[in-house]
Amino acid sequence: MSSQPSPSAFPDTEAAEARRIVPPNWLEKAPVARTLIALNVSVFLVQLVLTDGASLMRLPAREALAFGASYPFATIGEHRWETLLTACFLHNGVLHLGLNVLVFWMSGPLIERAVGSARTALMYLVAGIFGNLLGVANGWLARTSPWTVGSSGAIAGVFAAAFVLGWREEGWRGPLTQATARWLLFFMALGLLSSRLGGRLVDNAAHLGGAVAGALLAMTWRLGHRYSARATTTILVVCAGVLVGCIALVSVRDRTDPFAAMDLQARDEFTIEALREGRCRDAHLGLGAVERLRANMGPVSSLRHAVETTCGHLD
Repeated sequence: MSSQPSPSAFPDTEAAEARRIVPPNWLEKAPVARTLIALNVSVFLVQLVLTDGASLMRLPAREALAFGASYPFATIGEHRWETLLTACFLHNGVLHLGLNVLVFWMSGPLIERAVGSARTALMYLVAGIFGNLLGVANGWLARTSPWTVGSSGAIAGVFAAAFVLGWREEGWRGPLTQATARWLLFFMALGLLSSRLGGRLVDNAAHLGGAVAGALLAMTWRLGHRYSARATTTILVVCAGVLVGCIALVSVRDRTDPFAAMDLQARDEFTIEALREGRCRDAHLGLGAVERLRANMGPVSSLRHAVETTCGHLD
């Protein structure tokens, strides 16, 4: 990949614009930021259509899992690694979407103008994936595993990358460094406050993981250099291909696995109901689905005993 030098990662005009909330024509030279915003909004509209409007204020659990939410038990127990990415484009209601889009609208173009479209797209996806990966690890270790959605891990990566670039270009006291540090702290504090106030689906581990990934990526970037047009196109096509591939995997799982949209509680209830109604085949299938989610957490002895007592061992 060839590169083309530029005088500064953050020219004076860019630094001046960064001090304003929304500079004129802010998205004009940020095609990736525009595309990501449009994609998040479009996915939310699809959510609304497919849920008959039920996801306007809060995305129902079953639909969230069917659409590709990050669910630690399924990610590890059923190897649903594709959801680490698909969850980044889902949102738990219009307020969740609005906040994330607003924040990315103000921060995304800053990064894209500074380092180019290729690095921005790659950083957004990588930060989102690593954010959800840390959230999965935290949920698995805590054994309390709600599903989560949202682009906030990726956005935390954008803020952290902007902070690192500002520090490398201007130093700790530079206006860009100070501005992005305040935004990053505000963003992280908002997540912590939401958790304290009962925000069940606020995944602060994902925020932290995204921020760390964004910062580490920004440390590897060469200031003043951008990818060539050909390299940029290649990277963007690969990023788009990975996203489409993950969406396709979610779709295939939904069509082939009747338990794909069920969390642990729903699978347990399905199995118990099948037992009560004498549907032994379904009871055995439900038991297997429960045990897949629990993976190495230990056997579900009472449920297995009930199934095998009523329906016998599965050959």
